[in-house]
Amino acid sequence: MFYDTQYRHDEALSPAALTTLTAALHALNKGVEDCQRAGKRIDRDAAILLLIRNLADVAERDAPSITALRARCTRDRLAIVAHPALLDIAGNDIATDEPAKRVFHYQVRRALRHLLAAIGLDPDDARINTMIQHSRDEGATELRHPEIAIRVVPRGLVLDGEMSFHRCRDGQDAGMLFRAPIAELVDPAAFVRRLSATIGALGTPLQAAA
Repeated sequence: MFYDTQYRHDEALSPAALTTLTAALHALNKGVEDCQRAGKRIDRDAAILLLIRNLADVAERDAPSITALRARCTRDRLAIVAHPALLDIAGNDIATDEPAKRVFHYQVRRALRHLLAAIGLDPDDARINTMIQHSRDEGATELRHPEIAIRVVPRGLVLDGEMSFHRCRDGQDAGMLFRAPIAELVDPAAFVRRLSATIGALGTPLQAAA
């Protein structure tokens, strides 16, 4: 069912009260909802385009130069890269939080590739897959390499046990299962130390005691 209202038109034609970024953004978001209820295209709706221009005007008035904004945005991005969201998501119940699940497993896949390269193995030799069995499943991301298998979940069965790993021989399971905290997924030096203390250096023959 589609129906149209005059809300977005009133806001667009009389934006005198939309002088702050918060007010201008709120009006635009509500206007988009209004437009969608009417079944009209956002990119063709005159009211929406006027509200976008008003938002841009307000932002330009209150913001520093583009150069300063880009520098600040770059710093913010580097801070996020240094502290991935997966560390904040881990340990929480995300069974019904689809955005958190997507972010967590996407970042885990990227981190696993970087981790593999950092410990001296070719990421191109590995398969990395995310398995989510149903809508309430938090999912698991697994890496399988000819020499090691690593599994990462948002919440472990034991404290600091979100990662589990074991030695492989030619891609087949060939060793005891060990666990590690997810913090080591983004701390290769710590994970290498754990490898040395558990399954030994990779790239060497599996010992009979493993």
